[in-house]
Amino acid sequence: MPSYIGMLIFVLLLACLFAAMVLRNRSRPVGYLVFNLAGDKTAARAAWKARFENRRPPTEPRQAKKIEIKASSADTTDILLYDEIGWYGVTAKEFIAALATITTPNICVRINSPGGDVFDGLAIYNALKSHKGNVVCVVDGLAASAASFIAMAGTTVSIHESAMLMIHRAWGFAIGNEADMTEMAKVLAKIDGQLAGIYAKQTGKKAEEMLALMAGDSDGTWFTAQEAADGGFVDEIIDPDAETDDAGKTVAPGGEDEDPEMAKAMARFQAMRRRVALAEQD
Repeated sequence: MPSYIGMLIFVLLLACLFAAMVLRNRSRPVGYLVFNLAGDKTAARAAWKARFENRRPPTEPRQAKKIEIKASSADTTDILLYDEIGWYGVTAKEFIAALATITTPNICVRINSPGGDVFDGLAIYNALKSHKGNVVCVVDGLAASAASFIAMAGTTVSIHESAMLMIHRAWGFAIGNEADMTEMAKVLAKIDGQLAGIYAKQTGKKAEEMLALMAGDSDGTWFTAQEAADGGFVDEIIDPDAETDDAGKTVAPGGEDEDPEMAKAMARFQAMRRRVALAEQD
């Protein structure tokens, strides 16, 4: 094929592309079309960030999720965290608003969640830690990702024998040049450090050890109930054969429920043991 024919075909393709853009943007000035052909990097970055942003997608309407709250006894209220955390599930704003309506002295947070937005998760964790009442957390099915460190907010953390826990390093997306990628990596490293601190405080181990578990062999570490207990992430494994009272607390078969004050004292004792273990490692 002669070279001038190939050049003619190339020019015709460019003309068709320009005509298509004119038809698509009839109400916009020609300068806008030329700028678009040159490439609007700022608009492209914004579009890609919006595509992967799970906090507040600008084009997708959202239906507020209702968080289930129920009284399990005269002095205990269950709050169910049975959804993703963030825009596509339960937001921190919704959870904290529900938390504010509870007036009983004891709260049981029941968790079955794959996790979600890290900052919504941190806001929920901090709200539970600063709550004036006694808060216990129970993993009913799965506490993964952001849900795993929310579970650490309880004065005691329990897990059902067949449930699981998963921790991993923070995820994120970045669009841009080397500086953009480097900045994202720095932010992710800081988030990892914050989360490792939460796990270290619960387990009584060093943050470096938690970071290694968060990295895992590929992306994170999965724990069975027994592994979570052995690692110090949970204080109690709930035996399915054991009896429970209306508040979901384990009762020895044929015996009485343990004294609430004794339970609090044991929780403080366990926390002290973790702190001593951490001090000895230093």
